[in-house]
Amino acid sequence: MIANYHTLHALITEWQTSLIGCTLEDAWSQERDELSLAFTSRDSTRTVRIGVRLPLLFIVCGDGYARARRNVTTLFEQAIGKRLETLRIADRDRMILLGLSGGVAFHVSLFGPHANVFLVENDRILTAFRNDSALAGSAPPTPRPAPDPDTCAAFEVRWRPKDNSIAQTVCRACPLFDRTLGIEAAVRAGLDPHGTDDVIPDDLQALFHAVEAVRRALFIPAPRIYRGEKGAPLFSLIALEHARNLQEETFDTVSKAVREGVRRSLAHQRFRELFDPLGKALEHAAKQYDRRVQRMKEELSRKSRAARYETWGHLLTAQAHNIPRGAEEASLENLFAEGKRITVPLDPALTAIENAQVFYDRARRTRVARETAENRMAETEKAVQEVQSLLDALRATASLRALRSFRKEQADRLARFLPDSEQENKRIPFRVFRLPEGYEVWVGRNARQNDELTFRHAQKHDLWMHARGVSGVHAVLRLPHRNAVPGNAIVQQAASIAAWFSKARGSNLVPVMVTERKYVRKAKGAPPGAVTVERETVVLVEPGLPGNAS
Repeated sequence: MIANYHTLHALITEWQTSLIGCTLEDAWSQERDELSLAFTSRDSTRTVRIGVRLPLLFIVCGDGYARARRNVTTLFEQAIGKRLETLRIADRDRMILLGLSGGVAFHVSLFGPHANVFLVENDRILTAFRNDSALAGSAPPTPRPAPDPDTCAAFEVRWRPKDNSIAQTVCRACPLFDRTLGIEAAVRAGLDPHGTDDVIPDDLQALFHAVEAVRRALFIPAPRIYRGEKGAPLFSLIALEHARNLQEETFDTVSKAVREGVRRSLAHQRFRELFDPLGKALEHAAKQYDRRVQRMKEELSRKSRAARYETWGHLLTAQAHNIPRGAEEASLENLFAEGKRITVPLDPALTAIENAQVFYDRARRTRVARETAENRMAETEKAVQEVQSLLDALRATASLRALRSFRKEQADRLARFLPDSEQENKRIPFRVFRLPEGYEVWVGRNARQNDELTFRHAQKHDLWMHARGVSGVHAVLRLPHRNAVPGNAIVQQAASIAAWFSKARGSNLVPVMVTERKYVRKAKGAPPGAVTVERETVVLVEPGLPGNAS
């Protein structure tokens, strides 16, 4: 609930005395979809950081001013030097308003996939942090107070069962509640938050009273962070009954708790981005090896045919004089079982002795194959144990630092069980550069390949790059999944590669456009490689290669 309305309200209340009257000293972005605003007073500087990218929207404030020296874009220059005169949150809406001197204001919208920051004057957007080209000059979003039923009757009117969970329907009835608060209200009412929302009237009244109790608690913040499932941090503005069995840490201010919650959430997000693909690959390998062992055991449990082939060879050799050439089978006395006969299939094109030799060869090959299979099964069983030990060690990692150490220390062992990236790269017609933490950059070699890379191979959530204002290649930073957030260093390395394969290679610094692939369009009839780009950001980088092209 870091971006919940009640949390934002508590934050703004705390910041009133420390921020109002300060002057906006600087505004910049050095992380993707994150804006920093530095406010200074006579004796201090405080930096407000705003994240507008799902799955984690946030606004935090901390002491100090730490702007990187390189690859940073200065933003909202019209507002720099102006004094912060008002700071408030819209009524029952997640829109924060920072009024500056001179009649301009920042509008911070912290909800949904289109979260954004706007600099507004005379009810028109001067500059937008995201998608500025499309939004500049338009009217800013209007705050919309969310319904907040304060009587049982109003709550019952908004209770509309749709075969969802009780917690989900609580959130629909009370839009200012998020999932955490919805679960808490259900638990305090003595109900299963995941149970059906088709509740009886008495339970509905109990739910309303629980909602009221939670709401009252929210106006007396007692911020804390719980250690949730798989180590995920769970921030809460109040003590949670449904999390009482979890490890918790309390804080004396909402601002400190939110700042720490954001830090831990970003670290956990990065941890899952590295952990999940690795765990999935090892689990897949473990299942494959286990299936191989089961198939081998099943095959080896069957009686070997080598003895039968060898017996047939002996009988054919001993009774060859009784077998006419051209026969397709022979009924022979079984010299190894007195009084019994045995039918042996023959190749009519061969003599009896030649047929016997065929069976001897089959017996030998069958024995060799069985011995090989037994050795292979032993090796496969060993591989099962090894991949399981790696899985156990991986699951024991609980921090990003431990995970990175595990990947580095076990690199050679892991390589055996992970997909063969070398073979994969041979099937990819583009230049491929591998970056730290498992990221890859794919680079087109010509205009035709640029189109193929951008519109056939790149995923919509991959980061597309191109040197700005000069001809060059299309470069794509491949993301492991749609919610992956590569660090600033990874983005810069990818942009440096894009700059290297451009006409600006000889420049000290090259501006490189960066946007999600879904914002790159191909105009009808446009020549190969020509595209239209929207919602791009620009990073300044030195052209260069990591030295691992494939």
